[in-house]
Amino acid sequence: MRLITSLIPSQTGTGTAIASDKIDVAVVIDVLRATSVATVAMAAGATEIVTCREISDARSRALPGAVDPESTAPSLLCGERECRPIDGFQFGNSPAEYTPALVAGKRLILTTTNGTRAVEVASAADSIMLASFLNLSAVIDAIMDADTVHVVCAGTNGDVTGEDVMLAGAIIDRCQARLGSALELDDASAIAKAWWHARQPTPSPASLAAAFSETAGGRNLIRVGYEADLARCAAIDTVPVVPVRTRKSPTGFTAR
Repeated sequence: MRLITSLIPSQTGTGTAIASDKIDVAVVIDVLRATSVATVAMAAGATEIVTCREISDARSRALPGAVDPESTAPSLLCGERECRPIDGFQFGNSPAEYTPALVAGKRLILTTTNGTRAVEVASAADSIMLASFLNLSAVIDAIMDADTVHVVCAGTNGDVTGEDVMLAGAIIDRCQARLGSALELDDASAIAKAWWHARQPTPSPASLAAAFSETAGGRNLIRVGYEADLARCAAIDTVPVVPVRTRKSPTGFTAR
């Protein structure tokens, strides 16, 4: 496997699509909080998650029949801007909101400040998987047969953010443990792995949540009253579900 990493979406080369001849799998990371929310929502029974970069696009996609012409049921609007819920949306961007009672059997239309932009950047890959610490082991299992994997960190407002780099490093570390010398890394991947080992020599949910509180993304959440989400997004390997979107069915993410 060849594994390459972009510590922010603009490092993909074009800023709008992965700059490579062929990427089998793009693994998109927005630990705080879009990919964690998507993981929780899929595990709670959401049937599909459609990501949109712009709020206006999300509103349009939520109209009855906009995603599925045969469906007359509206989709649920979800997401945030600058960590806060969007006026008129049914859900914000906290994992605590996405319970089976509220989202099971529903299609979700999601737009966020950073995460859904990273999904758009990764759209040239054959398939896109959404990774969080919650589904870390499930993601590793899902990418093992890929020849080329591109890890795309969402970052925070265009800058590198520590929580995303830590997850990239954890993914790389586990891939290397499984594949050994059969894994080829670029320099950014090696940097992410080193950062993961430096910050989390003995990772646990508590140590992760503490590390999140020191990152740009974590400080932003604390500032607007969402500190409890740091622990929710640090619950390693609690959700065995991976949201996946493929070129063959490019509308939205479904559970794997």
